[in-house]
Amino acid sequence: MSADAIAPQRSRSELGARLRALNLATVGRQVALTVVAVGLFTYFSIAAPHFLSSANIFDMARVSAFLLIVAVPMTYLFIALQLDLSIGSVYGFCAVMMGVAASSWHANLWVAALVAVAFGIAVGTVNGFVTQVIGVPAFIATLAGFSLFRGLAIGVAGGNPISYTDASGRGFSSIANGTILGGVPDQAIWALAVCLLGGFVLRFTRFGAHIFATGGNETAAMATGIKTRRVKFALFVLSGASCGLIAALQGGWLLQGDPSTGSGFELQVIAAVIVGGVAITGGNGSIYGTLLGVSIIGMLSNGLVLLGVQANWQQFYVGLLIAIVAAAEVGLNRRDEVRRLFRRFWRSRSAKSHPPV
Repeated sequence: MSADAIAPQRSRSELGARLRALNLATVGRQVALTVVAVGLFTYFSIAAPHFLSSANIFDMARVSAFLLIVAVPMTYLFIALQLDLSIGSVYGFCAVMMGVAASSWHANLWVAALVAVAFGIAVGTVNGFVTQVIGVPAFIATLAGFSLFRGLAIGVAGGNPISYTDASGRGFSSIANGTILGGVPDQAIWALAVCLLGGFVLRFTRFGAHIFATGGNETAAMATGIKTRRVKFALFVLSGASCGLIAALQGGWLLQGDPSTGSGFELQVIAAVIVGGVAITGGNGSIYGTLLGVSIIGMLSNGLVLLGVQANWQQFYVGLLIAIVAAAEVGLNRRDEVRRLFRRFWRSRSAKSHPPV
């Protein structure tokens, strides 16, 4: 057998071994995150007044729903070793365009909602083209989009929210601002559907395997025939589509397109993904972990409010949590180096405590 034929087979075997090892590591992280989430829920249930009330639980679900919907494609991007910093601005831009469609174009809310999603897909396509075809690094391209689309939102809206109505009462708002099953908000059902679909795609489809392979070892993935640029292009499109979807859901809920919508949203999504155990070095992560990350961030924010902690300190605690998780991730990836460092430290201490006679 020629060397050219052996190389792809070796790449496939190395890639498969790496993915199996990462799956084992993912299970360990998920168990640890589940323990943390249960512990946090138990603590706030005891310490924070009204935390366990149905109204508060449903409010947390509603607030966290939009975060989870966008965190699913962001998880894909992180696994593929990519990043989208423009999601908050795209969210605001799509919300404004839904307002324009509903108020200026006099479209019904179903059409206006489709307009929001279409603009999200268009922006995601632009991000994918700039990063994967032109070759601009994702950090730079989406950082530019962070300012560009926020400016577009403010300019189109004239700096003011665009309000509209659902005169029929049977428009898109009927499935974006209601409740089912005794009070569960519609937004939570949308988020659950996206989460389940996203988890299935990542775990059981070829596209999901290609995402892991792209972030785990792109060179090996390309050697096995995976079109890694196409994979990453598709992920940016999904990211934009998710921003359009939450803009539509918010529009159906609040009947307003505010250009300030989504300010700081990108940091919340990235925080949830990192806390959820998605590897910052790419090639590892899970939707279940992201769900736990969103839940932990949501419980932390809500519980601290109920305990009377000021908003500035809430940001501090969330930032501290991100720093701890990121440091733990680096420590896990470099555990052999950490062990050697500790051995050297203890040997030096032992040598000082027991000098040779």
